[in-house]
Amino acid sequence: MVGPAYVKAVPGDAKARQSLFFRIEARMAQVIAIAMVFATLALGLLMAAQVVMRYGLESPFLGIEELAPMLALWGYFLGMVYATRDQDHISGGIVALIFKNHTLIQVIRLAGSFACLLAVCVFGYFALKFAQFNLDLNRKSIYMRWPKYLWDFSMVSGFALMAFYYCLQIIAEIRDLKKGSDSSK
Repeated sequence: MVGPAYVKAVPGDAKARQSLFFRIEARMAQVIAIAMVFATLALGLLMAAQVVMRYGLESPFLGIEELAPMLALWGYFLGMVYATRDQDHISGGIVALIFKNHTLIQVIRLAGSFACLLAVCVFGYFALKFAQFNLDLNRKSIYMRWPKYLWDFSMVSGFALMAFYYCLQIIAEIRDLKKGSDSSK
């Protein structure tokens, strides 16, 4: 890898993970992972069941047009949260190729994390406004008659959790930046 190593939002050392905060976060990450896998598997099974019902039994399930997007949204947004937590985003690392100063690279990465947090907060705000709009109207799905906020809260919770992990990321990057400047003195 060129440049300084990326700082993880969730510490890798066992001592830091023993704090109550990070033990709760680890449980939350497990719940997110399980829910993400459940939503994805349920979506796949739902699609397979629809094929069997439509072509094998000639009796299609009309609710799939509602359930499939809901499961997909939950799977996608929980996946985004998990990728944010583990920093599994696709990145080119071009900054480290252009600049050789490790402190400058860390500052640019910190600025990028702030930009991501800002974007997530803006999108989260609009997702929350949309969910509130559907709550106020008490909108329900056509076939299943489920409240539409079940779909909307996937976005709201996804953006909120991503903001949480970006805040952890920013704190970790600031600590790393301070540690690097302290060692250079």
